[in-house]
Amino acid sequence: MALKELTKEKHAEAESTAFMKAVFARSLPQDLWIDWTKQKSLFYNVIENYADQLGLLEDLPGIKRSYYLFKDYTTMNGGQISHTYRHPVIEYVNYLHSIGDDSKKILSHLYTWHMGDMFGGQMIKKVVPGSHYNLEFEDIPTLMTNFRKKLSDDLAKEAICAFEWAIKMMKDYDNNLVQN
Repeated sequence: MALKELTKEKHAEAESTAFMKAVFARSLPQDLWIDWTKQKSLFYNVIENYADQLGLLEDLPGIKRSYYLFKDYTTMNGGQISHTYRHPVIEYVNYLHSIGDDSKKILSHLYTWHMGDMFGGQMIKKVVPGSHYNLEFEDIPTLMTNFRKKLSDDLAKEAICAFEWAIKMMKDYDNNLVQN
């Protein structure tokens, strides 16, 4: 069974969070999207640094997104960096540090987030106003081909864990969505 199929249920759960529903309904307040972009820049940086140290990025030129996430954040926020890192994001970063020497686990998180950007991110940039440098990939077909060569079914357990972290982080916005 393909990794995509093994993670399908958790992926669907992440897509059905109130946060993602608001994104696709075009009702997510812009300040929450800006905040989310800042949060992502932190944990993407951690994932990418470990992936780079472990040699996972050698045949994935242009996969790194953390710089572009921070560029999007500063562009959309007008350079007024005022958002603080949310507690679930800090917990996730601490978790990533705890698995940083495990190439399969880091690859699972890289898969969950970065492949999501190459697929779902292309839809997101059409519905969310603002800067989307982080969703502009060069040569997506080659990047995906090289990425897929690294994937195996034994990544499923940790990819599901990455989706669970995504759900936890997105649910942290639920109170903000109710208030707005």
